[in-house]
Amino acid sequence: MRVRGVVARVDDAYAWVDVSVAQGCGRCNEPGGCGGVNIARPLAAASQTVRVPNDIGARPGEPVGVVIEDGLPLKAALVAYAWPVAGVLAGAALGTAVASPGSADLSAGVGALAGGLVAAMLGRRAGWSPTAVVPLRLEKDSSPDGSCGR
Repeated sequence: MRVRGVVARVDDAYAWVDVSVAQGCGRCNEPGGCGGVNIARPLAAASQTVRVPNDIGARPGEPVGVVIEDGLPLKAALVAYAWPVAGVLAGAALGTAVASPGSADLSAGVGALAGGLVAAMLGRRAGWSPTAVVPLRLEKDSSPDGSCGR
C-alpha cells in the first residue's frame, strides 16, 4: 500500500510525514480496491503524521510516498487478535474437557487464561508482537496525478 504525503520535518534519521486519508484511487475503500488510504487511518483522523526512516534523504516540504508492504497489516492483525483468541478458545475447551463435575466454569476460565497466554507467548517467540511497529518506508513521489501509486 502507498499513500502520498509531505515531509513536515526531518529529525536525525527519520522524517515526519503528513499523510491525508482523503486521497487515493477511486476504489480505495471498495472491495478489491488498493486500500492505500488505510495507512493513515489508525486513529480515524482526517490526517496523520507518521515517523518513517528517511532513507531517501527527504527534506521538509518535499512530496513523498509512504509505503507499507502488502500483507503486513493482515499478518499483524492475525498475530495480535487471531492467535490469542484461538488460544483462549482452545484453552477453555481443554479446561472444560478435563474438569471434574461441578467445576467446569472454573476450569474453562483457567484454561482460557492459560491458552491465551500460551498463544501470546508463541506469537512473541515467532517474532511478532501486538505492539510492534509496522515498518514503513519512503519513496520519491512519482504519482503527481493523485493516484494511489499501486
